[in-house]
Amino acid sequence: MEQRSDRGYATLLFAINWLLKTVKMSKFGRKQRPPPEGFDYIEGTLDALENELRDKVNESHEGMRKNETQWPIHQINYQRSRYVYDLYYKHHRISKEVYDYCVTNKLVDANLIAKWKKPGYEKLCSTYSIDPKNFKFGTVSICRVPNKESAVIIENPVTGCRGCATGSSEENIFGNKYGQNLATIQIAREEAMGRSNADGEQDDQEEEEEEEDEGPVLYADGSTKKIGGDVWDVDRGNKRQKL
Repeated sequence: MEQRSDRGYATLLFAINWLLKTVKMSKFGRKQRPPPEGFDYIEGTLDALENELRDKVNESHEGMRKNETQWPIHQINYQRSRYVYDLYYKHHRISKEVYDYCVTNKLVDANLIAKWKKPGYEKLCSTYSIDPKNFKFGTVSICRVPNKESAVIIENPVTGCRGCATGSSEENIFGNKYGQNLATIQIAREEAMGRSNADGEQDDQEEEEEEEDEGPVLYADGSTKKIGGDVWDVDRGNKRQKL
């Protein structure tokens, strides 16, 4: 009886530990600790990735190989961690407080990020790929072998990685949207939006100067309203918003 009781207690502890980790990973867990200032800059993207992961886990896996069902877990974990890592270390767009908050609350994979800081592991897809316990003869995944020929496609059967060793020809290590660099894409969009707004302000200024030079324009009804008005302003605003 004692042995059964100890086994049940161990199972209960495991369940509680799993539950605590799950709460920390969720949006509801984050609400218990107010995020630092600037977290809203990345919150939308992190929430979108969390929802994407949930949808992928719950969707039908019919017709897929057994290992393929695990791909989204490894790939979204990589993309989410890379997004925060690049915004902090490469682009300097988030503060140390925001970065530490993500690490502490397990919103990113701290172990994977730690590997990225070491030479040769800058593009590592998952810590699973370098754990000798997961492979025969105590080796590592095939995706860790440098592949400099883009015509030759290799694939990690567990993560779907096509090559994450330093020197590999693959820029997008998964060959899909989860291998895209979200930080670079986000910053490029912000810069494009900034240029668009700057060009729009310059156009507005030039139009105002032209109106002042030409004076009021006579309409068919004999009124002397100036060119441009609320309708034009709204159209211009919508045009900018689409850009």
